[in-house]
Amino acid sequence: MKQSIKMPPKMIIGVVYKSKDGTWRGFCSPFDISCTAKTANGAMKKMDVLMKVYIEGLHKYGYPSRLAVKEISDEEDRKVFEKVLKYVIKDMATKMRKDFDKFQLETKTNSFRITDNIKAMGKYSFLQTNTPTLVGNR
Repeated sequence: MKQSIKMPPKMIIGVVYKSKDGTWRGFCSPFDISCTAKTANGAMKKMDVLMKVYIEGLHKYGYPSRLAVKEISDEEDRKVFEKVLKYVIKDMATKMRKDFDKFQLETKTNSFRITDNIKAMGKYSFLQTNTPTLVGNR
């Protein structure tokens, strides 16, 4: 029997990237929400709204595990996420080695931009109260 834990996810990663079809796609892990837009900024704005509404709903209903942590369903998003996750882990490791105490106490959202192999940008956050927004600092 699968245990149901009702709590916010530990880490949220919001990503916007240039899709193979030429549009800009946005997605958020671990929620499996996504959107498309003609511009990166347009996708970022849409993702900000979608993430905010989704998180408000999760909070309202006590973070049901079946909705709080979902696998990414879109194949292209999954491939981009694998690359983004490697970058985020490397970024976290660098920050931890530099000043572990500061990294642990930091409450701001961390931005990233990846230009090798894919054109992607986004933000990641550990604390539910500091949910990443994709608009700004690009």
